[in-house]
Amino acid sequence: MPYIGLSLIFQIAFAIHVIKTGREIYWIYIIMLIPGIGIGIYFLTQVLPDLGQSRTAHSAKNSLLKAIDPQRELRKRKQQLEIANTLENKLNLADECFEAKMLDDSIELYLACLTGIGEGDPTIMVKLAHAYFANHQFTETIKLLDDVIASNPNFKSTDGHLLYARSLEGLEKFDEALNEYEIVAQNYPGEEGRIRYGLLLLHQNHTEKAQQIFKESITRSRLAPKFYQKKEKHWTKIAKSYLN
Repeated sequence: MPYIGLSLIFQIAFAIHVIKTGREIYWIYIIMLIPGIGIGIYFLTQVLPDLGQSRTAHSAKNSLLKAIDPQRELRKRKQQLEIANTLENKLNLADECFEAKMLDDSIELYLACLTGIGEGDPTIMVKLAHAYFANHQFTETIKLLDDVIASNPNFKSTDGHLLYARSLEGLEKFDEALNEYEIVAQNYPGEEGRIRYGLLLLHQNHTEKAQQIFKESITRSRLAPKFYQKKEKHWTKIAKSYLN
């Protein structure tokens, strides 16, 4: 009896799917007149292919493949570069090396990307700055980000600005870092910039101001749409942990 009830639920659900997606009406007859087999055929031929094309399914599939074979994408990018030594292929391999924590390799590749047609490209320069920072090369990060602005005065990057502040903090230039964080906190499209600002304020014993930053961040997130709350959950959790 439970099987019959479950089967009926699937039949109704897939029949509704047929109507909503504008598929041929004969699918309803197949689903309703051949229970079990009809549902299976419809799922395999109509629903599953659509799921495979969705961004969520595609992302889940990529995550699963990466978990099974972490080097798969890296090998693919290397092969593509061997076939065609283009800027795009070089940049893709550099990105993959960065993701794989192969920082020296990623730095070398990003530097290679900044020669020839990629010379002076601010987006590539910021990617290289991220690799320098991850490799604890804070002085090189700051110098490169200064070069980005000098050669591309109209280029804006909130991630680059946050990286600049974090590099100053890494060099223990705390006053300069606080000045940069204060600007970042006003413009960064998320809570990370504000929370990092609050954490450094705490580190420098500006407790009251840090608490204010954390409270404002939590309030802002609570009033924001659900997707934003989910995206910023990590940072608001940190903010809550430091409130009295």
